Amino acid sequence: MTASKLRGPAHDPALPKETDTQLFERLARGELGPLGELFDRHHASVRGFAVRLLGGASDADDLVQETFLTASRAAGSFEAGATARPFLLGICAQLARRRRRTFARLRAMLEGFSRAPASPRASPEDDLEKNEQLAMMDEALARLSHDHREIVLLVDLGGLSGVDAAKALGVPAGTVWRRLHDARAELRSRIERRTR
Repeated sequence: MTASKLRGPAHDPALPKETDTQLFERLARGELGPLGELFDRHHASVRGFAVRLLGGASDADDLVQETFLTASRAAGSFEAGATARPFLLGICAQLARRRRRTFARLRAMLEGFSRAPASPRASPEDDLEKNEQLAMMDEALARLSHDHREIVLLVDLGGLSGVDAAKALGVPAGTVWRRLHDARAELRSRIERRTR
C-alpha cells in the first residue's frame, strides 16, 4: 500500500482541519487515512519523548511506529479531548515499559543460564524428551484461538498481570481471566490427549 493510499485523499485547505478526536473516530470505524494525519501531527513529539525515554535514538523509530500502530488498534478507547498527544505518549510509555520488563527478564534468564552449573546427567535422551515437550506445547498453543493464544502468551509466558493484560488488550479484567481459564483448560486437554 502506498503512502498516498494510507493517507487517503489530500486535505482541502478550504475545509476546516479535523480534530484529533474526529480522526480517532474515523480510525475506530476502520479507516486508515487518519493514521497518516495523526502521524504527521504528532510523530515529532512522540519521537522526542521516545528518544529521551530510551536514552538514545537507536530504538526510538521502532517504538514510534509501534506507538502509532497500537494507537490505531486502540482508537475506540480514545477519550475526546483537544489533542491526542497525551494518549500517544501514554501508549509510548507503556510500550517502552513492557520492552524494559521483557529485556530484564531475558537478561535475568541468560545470566541464570551462565551461572547455572551444567547438568551432569543431561543425556541425549533427556534433551530429546525436553524438545518433544516443547514441540508439543508449541503445537497446542498454535491450535488455540487467537484470543486464547494471545492471553496465554501475555500472562503465562509474558509475565503480565491480569490487570496489565486487560489494559494492554483494552478488555475488562474479567474477560482476561475467563479467556485464561478456558485457554489453560484447552491446553491441558490437548497435551493430555497427546500423551495418552
